[in-house]
Amino acid sequence: EAIRSIPLWLEEKYGLVRRYGQVVTEINLPYIRTSREIWNVERAVVCSGADFESLYPYEYDQQDIIKCKLQMMKIACNTPIDIGPSLCAGLTLRHYSAFSKCKTLEKLDRRFDRENPKLKEHGIHILVSQNDQGELIIGDSHHYYKTIEPFDSEEVNNLILKYLQCFLPVTDYTILERWHGVYPKYPGHLNLLLEPAPGVQIVNGLGGAGMTMSFGLAEEIVSKW
Repeated sequence: EAIRSIPLWLEEKYGLVRRYGQVVTEINLPYIRTSREIWNVERAVVCSGADFESLYPYEYDQQDIIKCKLQMMKIACNTPIDIGPSLCAGLTLRHYSAFSKCKTLEKLDRRFDRENPKLKEHGIHILVSQNDQGELIIGDSHHYYKTIEPFDSEEVNNLILKYLQCFLPVTDYTILERWHGVYPKYPGHLNLLLEPAPGVQIVNGLGGAGMTMSFGLAEEIVSKW
């Protein structure tokens, strides 16, 4: 819902001009060439997500940025429940660097590895949220590649669902959807900022924190213009 609403809000509040159904093929300011049009602009901000190949591929080649594939599911509980806030559990403590200073994290890490080493192998930690239909959105796994395979692993989905039972014992449910997402990850950094040409800014590599950090980062970048 947010992704659908944000462009409309930007159009109404700031006069955003939207273009869909075309791809930017070349930036040579003041001109931007797309598959359908040529634009005359003062600045360009390239937010290409996991597409490192279409624009400025050589600049991306010089960085350690990679692609992360994650698997998620949506389930409907046949016996309705209300989970309230979004939920997470112990695996999340070793996934996010914010917890890295916890003194007992290493001990917890070893315990999880003894119980099931496949959880780390597939980068699994569990986040659960509920939409306005009462359905549960569940994720996720993390696999890092340069090239993403289209095939999803049912073993990974089963590991996610099995660990879910540790803190949210839902057994009577129907899996409505399975999918995977792909996002850029810049290991060891909050984001990737490059200026490949005067007036051109690459903004990428926010990892799984993109929806959390993107507006603040956008405000920071624009304030420097």
